[in-house]
Amino acid sequence: MADIDYQHLGVYHLPTFEDEFKKAFAKVPRYNAGAIPDMLKLVDMIARDPAITDVRWGAYMLATVFWETTYPVQIEVPAKDKKGKPLMKDGKPVMLKQKKWMMTMAPVDEVGHGKGRAYHEPVKIAELADGSVRVTEQDGDQFSVSAGGTIKPLTKKTAMGTTDGGNAVKAYVDDTGTENAYYGRGYVQLTWWSNYAKAGVALKRGLDLLKNPELVKDPAIAYALMSHGMTTGEGFANGRKFSTYFTGQNRDYVGARKMVNGSDHAADIAEIAEKFEAILLASRIMRERAAPLPFISY
Repeated sequence: MADIDYQHLGVYHLPTFEDEFKKAFAKVPRYNAGAIPDMLKLVDMIARDPAITDVRWGAYMLATVFWETTYPVQIEVPAKDKKGKPLMKDGKPVMLKQKKWMMTMAPVDEVGHGKGRAYHEPVKIAELADGSVRVTEQDGDQFSVSAGGTIKPLTKKTAMGTTDGGNAVKAYVDDTGTENAYYGRGYVQLTWWSNYAKAGVALKRGLDLLKNPELVKDPAIAYALMSHGMTTGEGFANGRKFSTYFTGQNRDYVGARKMVNGSDHAADIAEIAEKFEAILLASRIMRERAAPLPFISY
């Protein structure tokens, strides 16, 4: 079999992508037709990203988002009797509410907002005159964060994070900072206030994400975080990047899960990535370009 040309510096034909996606995923339990517009925006951002030059990279990004942004929704289904016939009441079908996990393909909050974890409780953020920020945790531990993202303890024996459900000490109650929570947000869940600070600096946004964590749910910012981590190995990727898993004709969709969450559901996501790879190959439009496509903020 001839080698596949995975290099790609062009756009994707979105109508073809949508058709192929429906063929491949319509019967998958997580399928949600309502998420297709957000998915196509994501495909367009991948195409316009000069750092994404390999179809497999785009496929793995799509598969990761497909899995990570699957969210529980309430749906109604008709109730049936023991013979499988619809139950009726007053001439109308009886409907039952069920929880179903469905893809959103949009930046989401972490389910449960990190309840039970050491980053679940909010912290207070106080902006200082020199451009730095003071962070106060509920147990009284305080840190300074410089405009460049350097984090230093301000109190003795500090440790990031607090006991979930614990009582806030007086130092926290009296602090004049703005209260924010730093549970997971985005396409690839960003957690802990320290990571929000580092991620903002990495994206050349200063401390914006620390000051306003909801920005991470902006599609363009959520995408930039994912792309930066997976292409450089920085931040959430813990030193692992696309080039580790995809070189020449070699591809390791299972191993690539280490960039995000160890081996958790690695085989499931790999299977999804395989499908996205075929869809992208079928819908790519090759063209020469001397400069990257303009990035559009959605």
